[in-house]
Amino acid sequence: MRVHLLRHAAIAGLAAAVVTVAALAGAWRTGRQQSGRDATQVSKTVADAVIGSLSEYDFAKPTGFDRTEVMDRLAPFLRSGTLYRVKLWIVCGDHARIVVSDVPGLEGTRRPRDAEPLRSIGSGELRSRDVPDDGEHRYESGRRRSLQEAFLDFRDAGGHAMSLEAYVPVDSGDAAARAVATQLPLLLGGVLGLALATLPLSLAAARRARRHAEHGAALAAVALTAADRERRELAQRLHDGPIQQLAAANVVLSVDPSTPLARTIVRDSIRELRTLTDDVLPPELTAADLATRLPGLLRAAVPEPIALDVRITGAAALTDERALLLARAARELVRNAVRHGRPSTVTVTLALADPLRLAVRDDGAGFDPRRPAGPGHFGLALTAQAVAAAGGSFAIRSRPGGGCSATIRLDAEATDPRGVQAPEIR
Repeated sequence: MRVHLLRHAAIAGLAAAVVTVAALAGAWRTGRQQSGRDATQVSKTVADAVIGSLSEYDFAKPTGFDRTEVMDRLAPFLRSGTLYRVKLWIVCGDHARIVVSDVPGLEGTRRPRDAEPLRSIGSGELRSRDVPDDGEHRYESGRRRSLQEAFLDFRDAGGHAMSLEAYVPVDSGDAAARAVATQLPLLLGGVLGLALATLPLSLAAARRARRHAEHGAALAAVALTAADRERRELAQRLHDGPIQQLAAANVVLSVDPSTPLARTIVRDSIRELRTLTDDVLPPELTAADLATRLPGLLRAAVPEPIALDVRITGAAALTDERALLLARAARELVRNAVRHGRPSTVTVTLALADPLRLAVRDDGAGFDPRRPAGPGHFGLALTAQAVAAAGGSFAIRSRPGGGCSATIRLDAEATDPRGVQAPEIR
């Protein structure tokens, strides 16, 4: 059970780790999105403050604007840290050119209009994005991950399409941390709750698996013990029957080779050996043969002077597998009655209906069902296992001195196994 608890805890821990990684990834995305929204909001504030005054200049003419005045309007945002860097672009045909920047060395830089974000200049939209990692942004490469690039479009006094490129400092780490602090406890709480809720189910499954394993081991032990019992019994029957008879025939022949007694002894020995052969290797049986061959198979298991009465009624269709199961169960029950009950009469009733019903009764010694079975009583356990695996029921009723009655009920057609069930014993 400890192993199953450790496995359950390991699965819960793995789920928590997966949830944590997913939460961190989601928080990072949330932080970047929040950074974009913050940059957009700051850009709108800057636009409201300076775009109106910048649109009074004609940036296409060298004498149409005063660079110092333009930078004075942007300087408060740069000094306060609201903006990290600014570039003022003007569209000139199929290219765009930087006319003013806080880095004078960038002024006069030209870029083609066929690439974003310059392609969108003049659309009037407020756009923001992460700072790309390229040569054009070499001055911002050291702080690339903590900046958002925003473009504020407007038109100057000459009607030229303009865009103020503003680099807005953002702290996506704080936004991600806030997202993690909000989401992770809820997610981990959900994982913990799910682990606790499923713990009883996991323990129940572990107990069922252990019971199945123990039951399989017990059945294997029973089968091995039963096989050993069959070998010992076969050896005993060979020793007490054909071997003794053939030894007697050898003595008779050594005294008088012409006596018919030896032939009789040999003939009886051959018949006994055939009976043993049928017990060790029972012939294959089909549903069509069941009614005609069952009495003979059972008669071979009942020695004289015990009386055997076999009654077969009905004519329901059944599968060959069902017929073979009934024949083997009937023979085992009859042999069990003869071996342990020492009866004078054994009665076998087989009703070929749906459900099929096999009853084996004897007037022997009987037994007390409340007492544990003694050594060698494995036939009933194996028969019960076979019947239960086929979806049938097996009931035994007995009392000391009152004989024994065993009843099997089984569907005529094969069904899904219902699992192993103990026989009903009364």
